[in-house]
Amino acid sequence: MARISEETKQRVIEANDIVEIIGGYFPLKRAGTNFRALCPFHNEKSPSFNVNPMRGIYHCFGCHAGGDVIKFVMEYEHLSFTDAVKKLAERAGIAIEEAAFDPDEDRKRRMRSNLLALQRKAAEWFAHRLFRNADAEIARDYLKNRGLNGEIAKRWGIGYAPESSRDFLNWARQEQYSARLLVDSGLAAWSDADRPERGVYARFRKRLMFPIANDYGEIIAFSGRILDPAQQGGKYVNSPETPVFTKSKTFFGLDKTKRSILHEGRVLLCEGQMDLITCFEAGVQNMVAPLGTAFTEDHARLLKRLTEEAVLVFDSDTAGQKAAVRTFELLASAGILVRIAELPPGEDPDSLVRKAGPEALRELVANAPEFFDFQIDQRSRTVDLTSLRERHQFAKDLSALVARVKEKMLQDSLILRVSTRLGVAETEIRQHVAETKRGLDRSDKATARRDKALTKDDGTRNSATVSNARPVTIRNRTIRYLCQILLTDAAARDRLCSRPPPDFLEQVPETELLVKLWQARINPALASSVPAFLSTLDDNERSSLTLLLSQELPEGAGDEAELMLADLGREALQNRKRELTARLKDPAISQIEAQRLTKELLDLQNRLRHVPPAS
Repeated sequence: MARISEETKQRVIEANDIVEIIGGYFPLKRAGTNFRALCPFHNEKSPSFNVNPMRGIYHCFGCHAGGDVIKFVMEYEHLSFTDAVKKLAERAGIAIEEAAFDPDEDRKRRMRSNLLALQRKAAEWFAHRLFRNADAEIARDYLKNRGLNGEIAKRWGIGYAPESSRDFLNWARQEQYSARLLVDSGLAAWSDADRPERGVYARFRKRLMFPIANDYGEIIAFSGRILDPAQQGGKYVNSPETPVFTKSKTFFGLDKTKRSILHEGRVLLCEGQMDLITCFEAGVQNMVAPLGTAFTEDHARLLKRLTEEAVLVFDSDTAGQKAAVRTFELLASAGILVRIAELPPGEDPDSLVRKAGPEALRELVANAPEFFDFQIDQRSRTVDLTSLRERHQFAKDLSALVARVKEKMLQDSLILRVSTRLGVAETEIRQHVAETKRGLDRSDKATARRDKALTKDDGTRNSATVSNARPVTIRNRTIRYLCQILLTDAAARDRLCSRPPPDFLEQVPETELLVKLWQARINPALASSVPAFLSTLDDNERSSLTLLLSQELPEGAGDEAELMLADLGREALQNRKRELTARLKDPAISQIEAQRLTKELLDLQNRLRHVPPAS
C-alpha cells in the first residue's frame, strides 16, 4: 500500500491543531484542560466525546472511537488515510511525498479529485450559461420574479442547464471528460445501461441549477429546479449519490449557515433552496434545507452537534404538516427540542420574507410553540375533542411521539401536559408511552444487528454504522500505568526502552500492547509522535490507548516505572510457579519430567525469595 513517512505524518499532525480541526466541524466546549462534545459517531444525549489538546488525541467513552487528527478526518469525512493526510497537509501548506505507489489507493484518490474538479467546472459552466446565453432568459426571468438579482445568484453559484443534452455533452467532450466520469458524477446517465456504446444523456435539462456543497464549501452535487410547470419530472431533481455525495448526510447551504446556527443557538429547518437563499440574503441566516423532504437520522445527528433547538418552518399545507411530524420523530430521538413556526396559509418562508420582510419570520420563530402544544392546537380545529373517543385516540397518537423524546424530565413534563390539556388520565398516557418505547427498543436492537451485518469484511465501518471499536481490555493496573508512562513520559521511556522488552512479559497476560509500545519508535516529547504512532494501530488497539491517554497518571508514576516492571517480573514468576505446580499434579507425568519441573520449581521459589514484594 502507499506509505507516507512517519516524519511527514508528524509534520502534518503538528501543523493541524486537533481542537481547531474538530471544532471546525462542530462546537467543542472546554472541560478543564480538555474539550468535550456530543460524539459524531453515535447517538447520545450527554457528551462523552473528549479532545485532549496536549496529547493531540480524541476519545469517545461511549462508542470507543479514538485517535489523532488524521484518524478523525478519516472517520468523519469517510476518507482513506492517504486522502486525510493530504487534505490536512494541503490545509497547512505542507508538501508530501509517498514512499510507495498503491494503484488502488491512487485510483480512489484520483476518482475523488476528478469528481470534485468536474463538479466545480460544471458549476462554472451552468453559471456562465445563466448569464450569457439567450436560452437562459427563462431562468433569469424566474430569478427576477423571485427577487434574486445577479449578485445573489453569483454568491450562491446558481446556473442554468440548457434544454438540449447536446450542449452539455459537447462542453464535457471539449473538456475531455469521459462518459464514465460523467455518469459517476451524476451529471449524466447511460442511454441504455446494458449497452454503454449508445452513449449518455445529461441528467439536468432546462432547470435552474443550485450547487450543493459539503462543509468545506466543495461542490459535491446539484439540485435542479423546473422552470416550466408543464415540464416533466419532479419539481426538484437532485444528483444521485456518488463517492463524494451522500444525500442523507447533506444539507443545502450548511457551509454558509453553520456559523450563524452556532451563534443563534437554534436552527430553522425549511423545505427548499429558494426559501433558504431568500431568508439568508434578508438576514435570517441560521437555516438549513434538507434535499427534498427526506429528513434522516444522520441529518438529526448532524444538527445535534450544532444546536439543541430546531424550529420547523414548513409549508402549512397537509404535506408540510406530515413532514413536520416525521422530522420531529427524528429530531426528538436525537435529543433536540422542536418548535413549529406556523406560516400563514399559502405562504412559505420565501414568500413571507419577500412580502412582509425578515422581521415577520423572526416574530413567528420567536413565538413558535413547542411541537406538542402546536399539535394539540391544530387537532382541536378539526377534531371534536369533547368526544371521549376522539380525545383518547389523539392521546394515543401523541403518546407515540412523546416516546421519541429521550430526556426523561422533558418526557415526564410532556406526559403531564398532554394529560392536562386532553383530560386523559396520566397513567393511560404513560402506558401508551411505555408500549411505544418497547417497540422502539426492539427496532433499535434490530437496527444494531443490521449495522453489525453491514460492517465490512476488512473490519472498517460503513458510513451508516456506529463505531465497532472495542478497547483491548487491560485489567492489570500496573500494565495500564506502564503503557501510559511509555506514551507520555520521555525520560522514563528512555530509561526503560534502552533495552529490549523483558522476556518475562510473555508470562504475564495483557502485555501485548505494552510490548508493542516498548518496541515502537515514539518520542513523547514531540506532540505529534504519539498520534502518529496511534494511526498505525487497528481500531481496537487505538481505542484502548486513547482511553488510557484520556486518564490521569498518579503523580510521580514515571519515577516508579522500574518498580512497576519489577512487580510484573514477580507476577511472571508466580504465574510460572502456579503452572509448574499444576503440571506436577498430573498423574500421567513421567518421572524424568517431574524431576525437571521440580528443579525448576525450586529455582523459582528461591528467586521469589530474593524479589522485593509487590508494591
